[in-house]
Amino acid sequence: MPETGREAARATRSNFFLIAAALMTLIVFLGFLPSFYFRFQFRTTALPAYLIVHGLVMTAWQLLFLAQTILVARSRTDLHRRLGFVGAGLAALVVVVGMYATLNQPALYAAAGIELPFPIEDLVIGNIFGFFLFGGLVAAAIMLRRNSAWHRRLIYWACIVTMGPALTSSRSLGSIIGPYFPMTFPPEVALVWIAWIALLLHDWRSTRGFHPATIIGGMLILFVSPALLDWFLLIEPVKAWVASLA
Repeated sequence: MPETGREAARATRSNFFLIAAALMTLIVFLGFLPSFYFRFQFRTTALPAYLIVHGLVMTAWQLLFLAQTILVARSRTDLHRRLGFVGAGLAALVVVVGMYATLNQPALYAAAGIELPFPIEDLVIGNIFGFFLFGGLVAAAIMLRRNSAWHRRLIYWACIVTMGPALTSSRSLGSIIGPYFPMTFPPEVALVWIAWIALLLHDWRSTRGFHPATIIGGMLILFVSPALLDWFLLIEPVKAWVASLA
């Protein structure tokens, strides 16, 4: 249901989405600090060109998300709408470039002699699911762009979907905070729960209720998507296809 009257005014005054965007940007920066943003300073292994493009596209998306929330907070919805066209194109690029990088992961890891603590198909299919979910959330947000309550929450969830890689144990931030989390509840999962609880609290504070997009987004990411992923990973042709990528 659209926000109206006093509820809309409360939501507009809130800086929740601005703070969330700033924190997400910080997580991305810290997570990929040595491996991407300052890789030359840390003398890390050279990256293939497609991974550099992938990193630049993801960075552009995150910065655009932050810029868009700043514009809304400053009541510059005119510029926000104009940049929305850029965001739509950039979101499509995120999916295309991200899928390409994902499909090249098995060969990249095999060439580098990297052994994962879990089957490679978990990573590949999980990433593919993530990009489809991201694309679906952004597409829904675009279709519902005239309903600000739905739009902002769907974009929020789309950005949460992209946060996981910055918090894995192979990243600087994940390696630091990871030991404080149980194996069954790693930082990337904890982040989604924190994001969901925070958004639920924001909804309650703003409207004394819970917005459907808040419920749907959390359910999709935490329950529906993992269940579908587990089912896909049981399909032998899927495993064979991923193995052929190496």
